[in-house]
Amino acid sequence: MSAEPSEPAGESPESSAAPIDAAALERTGDVIPPGRYTRVDFVPRITFEVTDGAWYAEQLYTGFFDVQQDVGSPDVIAVQFAKPSEIYSEHGTSVRVESAEGAAAAARGNPGLTVIGDSAGLMDGRDGFVVEVEHAGASTSNVGVMAVPPGPLSIAPDRRLWIAFFDTDDGVLAVMVGGSVARWDEALAAAEPILETVTIGR
Repeated sequence: MSAEPSEPAGESPESSAAPIDAAALERTGDVIPPGRYTRVDFVPRITFEVTDGAWYAEQLYTGFFDVQQDVGSPDVIAVQFAKPSEIYSEHGTSVRVESAEGAAAAARGNPGLTVIGDSAGLMDGRDGFVVEVEHAGASTSNVGVMAVPPGPLSIAPDRRLWIAFFDTDDGVLAVMVGGSVARWDEALAAAEPILETVTIGR
């Protein structure tokens, strides 16, 4: 999956003089109404649009936030934005995040994950590195994927994660889609309209 840029290729993502108008994303327990949203205090500034589907704001932190469908079920779908500080890689080690390319390489080396896909990505005119992984199934325990400001982000058995890493002026950004292996195509289809509207740093 590769979200299409929301502006012509070659135009600087930071070229807009004024920030895009967006409402503050807040956890209310209600379905998010259609509209464009941003997470206050998350840097770089992210905006995205919700047009349909029963999406809920669930996890809202300074360095990590997401919106979810089917909250609390084994098939929960999540679109997530994170500022990873470390990526869990080979032999249980963690690799400090220095670049999007390095973060993707470290994720590919995690023995607890099976790499399903590995490709270039494009979002809001930015080139990125995409790694699609799932729990390797060798253990019934969750497998750590990355460290984000709230704590470790892990993946459970029978779950899959699409991760796009991007370099920004504020460090490496990870944009993710999480879903169950059994209903993965549904997860991607639900997430795609949001990914296509993401803007970064404006």
